[in-house]
Amino acid sequence: MPCSQNQEPETPQLQPRPEVVSVACWTEEPEPAVGPFCSSFPSGHCTSFSMTNDQSPPQMNEFSWKDVANALSLANMILGLFSIFCSFCKKFHCASWMLLISFLLDMVIRTVTRHLNICCKSGAELNDFAVFTTCGLASALLLGMDGPLNGFLAVIYVLATSFRLCFYSAAGTPFTYKGLPCPYASCVLASTALLTKGNTFILSCMASLMILFMMDQSYYPHDKILDSENWKKVVYLGGVIMLFLSPFSLTAFYCLMWSLSYIFFPDALWGKAVCLRVQHLRN
Repeated sequence: MPCSQNQEPETPQLQPRPEVVSVACWTEEPEPAVGPFCSSFPSGHCTSFSMTNDQSPPQMNEFSWKDVANALSLANMILGLFSIFCSFCKKFHCASWMLLISFLLDMVIRTVTRHLNICCKSGAELNDFAVFTTCGLASALLLGMDGPLNGFLAVIYVLATSFRLCFYSAAGTPFTYKGLPCPYASCVLASTALLTKGNTFILSCMASLMILFMMDQSYYPHDKILDSENWKKVVYLGGVIMLFLSPFSLTAFYCLMWSLSYIFFPDALWGKAVCLRVQHLRN
């Protein structure tokens, strides 16, 4: 029936939605404020703020160790740049010593990164660029630029180093490298330059051999010197002590034998622990 003029149409009343209270974030009784910044926030915000403060020391510790690893990579790059400068100034003796120091420092960088598990994208890129600068450019300049043959071989060596870093870094087999690691090739060239007093013919032969080893698709064990067997730690400490205390020729011979033993006897001498780990994973 039609509505009268005095009667207003009834409007539907909306049912109030029940308020959902998050038990995890809000409580009926406010908790005591924690810290000077919690007085102007509800208790839920205070709780999250206090949890953030509790988690900050491990994050700050992680960031500090990342900074240490990045600083070591930057120091490695600086050694490579100084070696390049010495090569341009025809001071191949000093350039070779910079490369030997970089060889020992690179092992510390890899040990710190692997032991503390602080690998990040920016840090890995910085370390790869430092290795390319030191083990690629600086090592290739030890060959000299006196003739077209030496210059061509230096360019090939730099290309081989970059190819090794870009495509051979991630090996399919665990605990192994695919291709000879660049620091060992650099150590061989630097030690040979010191022992032969920069003989370009011998350096060219050794550089050609190192190019073949870096491009080879054979596998080399991870050289976990500082977190492996005790005799490997003794080998590393011997290199550090000889670098600062022993005669220069003896240090170069020691580093050369160290690198050649890793190149020619990777499994028999340096890879026993790696073989046991691979067999354990397969079983």
